[in-house]
Amino acid sequence: MGKIAILADSGCQLEIGQYEDQGIYIVPLCITIKGKTYTDQEDITSLEVFEMMDKEKIAVQTSQPIPGVIVKTLEKIRNAGYDEVIGLPIGTGLSSTLNAMRMAAEMVDIPITLIDTKGTAGNHKYLTLLASKLIQAGKKLEEIKSILEDLVEHSGTIITTPNMTQLKRGGRVTPAVALIANMLKIVPVLELNGELGGKIDTLATVRTFTRAKQTMVNRLVELGVNAKEYHITIEHVLDTNAAKDLQKMIQDKIGDVEMDVRELPAVVGAHMGVGGLGVQYIKKYS
Repeated sequence: MGKIAILADSGCQLEIGQYEDQGIYIVPLCITIKGKTYTDQEDITSLEVFEMMDKEKIAVQTSQPIPGVIVKTLEKIRNAGYDEVIGLPIGTGLSSTLNAMRMAAEMVDIPITLIDTKGTAGNHKYLTLLASKLIQAGKKLEEIKSILEDLVEHSGTIITTPNMTQLKRGGRVTPAVALIANMLKIVPVLELNGELGGKIDTLATVRTFTRAKQTMVNRLVELGVNAKEYHITIEHVLDTNAAKDLQKMIQDKIGDVEMDVRELPAVVGAHMGVGGLGVQYIKKYS
């Protein structure tokens, strides 16, 4: 078996350059604010993006990594003595990064096995770190692919936002829909649709943010998420209190589940807006 490296993007929330000794290479996604494009983590952090959104009330666009950066990273991987790559990009429903990785690998002439994470953030991080552990354990490439793809099918993301203003700015909903929703105090609860590669889809609409959080917890229970088998990540956009409230609600309903709490990655939070809240679940590998 050849030496295997992992290629992921900054949506997985691992620091660029900090895990290369474990064979994990990260390429930055791009963030455009007022016509200027930044590379995630290198030029700007998620927190800086969110604080700018809060202060200046502006729309933020996100996009795939620069193709040339992916090519250079793959060349670096090859020059480090790796024979093949596992590509773990942000979900295809959110970005075209998977195809960009495929084309870059063809240019560099290095074999790449691509896995659609159908999401980003906490689940993406879990899959990336697990892939490294499986490689270190001596698992064969096809077995690693099978394990990761199975976990993807037992994972998901549910998100909500107290208003639709940022969704309107980002073009996710029309101005008329956003206006009516905000006037009627309708709070959307959204879910990343696995069948569509993680594309954002509507799960429910409720009348209060508290009800939205309850809907998120009830959805976890409905899906069979439990404390023994699953890992949960709660993520937010400048709303630690809402994240802590949701954490307590989940613990009260599901029990002492393994759970992380942190800010959303810019690629998702930029479209949810300040106050955006998400919960992710993924079945643990054992």
